Amino acid sequence: MTKHTPFALCIHGGAGVITPENLSEADKKLINADLMLALNAGEEILVIGGSAIDAVAAAVVALENSIHFNAGKGAVYTRTGKHLLEASIMDGATFKAGAVANSRRIKNPVLFAKSLLADENIVLLSGKGADKLAEETNHEMVENTYFDTNFRKEQLIEAQKISETGTYLDHTNLKMGTVGAVAIDKQGNIAAATSTGGMTNKLDGRIGDTAIIGAGTYANNKTCGVSCTGVGEYFIRATVASMVSNLMEYGDKTLEQAAEITIKEHLTQLGGEGGLIAIDNEGNVSFSFNSQGMYRGYVSEKTNEKKIYIWDNEEI
Repeated sequence: MTKHTPFALCIHGGAGVITPENLSEADKKLINADLMLALNAGEEILVIGGSAIDAVAAAVVALENSIHFNAGKGAVYTRTGKHLLEASIMDGATFKAGAVANSRRIKNPVLFAKSLLADENIVLLSGKGADKLAEETNHEMVENTYFDTNFRKEQLIEAQKISETGTYLDHTNLKMGTVGAVAIDKQGNIAAATSTGGMTNKLDGRIGDTAIIGAGTYANNKTCGVSCTGVGEYFIRATVASMVSNLMEYGDKTLEQAAEITIKEHLTQLGGEGGLIAIDNEGNVSFSFNSQGMYRGYVSEKTNEKKIYIWDNEEI
């Protein structure tokens, strides 16, 4: 008889200065609704025995299509007033991975990253080359102005008043950030995916941890899957996503211990801010962050739970 692993899915919509004082009830309701849409999109696939890869991609697409997060439609502006998008995805069963950086025209970068899993010769593509291949392979393409939103435009203007060259993690109103998903399917396979618009007022060409396998995204069936959110440079230096897995595999840590050590000790000591979501090979879910809040949620067949959080108490 084939062993059945209880499925699980966790998602995040970014970490940062999220406090009850700077988040209106109306905004919170809309954000929580979009987080639930993403959970439902991934859960629908896992319930019927679909793959973790398909589930995390579906969840991230739902978040990319929302204006409430810094990915896809809600992406921040660069210093020159453009949107440059990143995404990555990894299969913990095969170690195959796909990633894209500095895309201007791919509507759902995570789907393009997912398509690269089939290519043995490419893991990461950037810029015009990525957009060209995406168009040639029939991904949905849009003009860069598709990603324009009034909120993000105002955010850029305010950021440039403070510093023409400074970059900001969603700047003054840090309610919305990088998105990601991690899942384990009924076959016991783990996958992780992440997507972002990067940092407000970032230099054109800058690449963060979201596009870097092992930094912002990692999956290994032996241990866990991880998706990160925060100031990318620190996550790259700390190889945050893979560190969680390494602490489990070589340091004999539990998922929760590994996540806490990575964020609360290693990342914090470097001066980095942000968080991560993770699922281990037994379907346990863990969140860790050193910021004031993190949009996150999970659904678990093992515990028969579906919950969304911003701070410590359950939202939904």
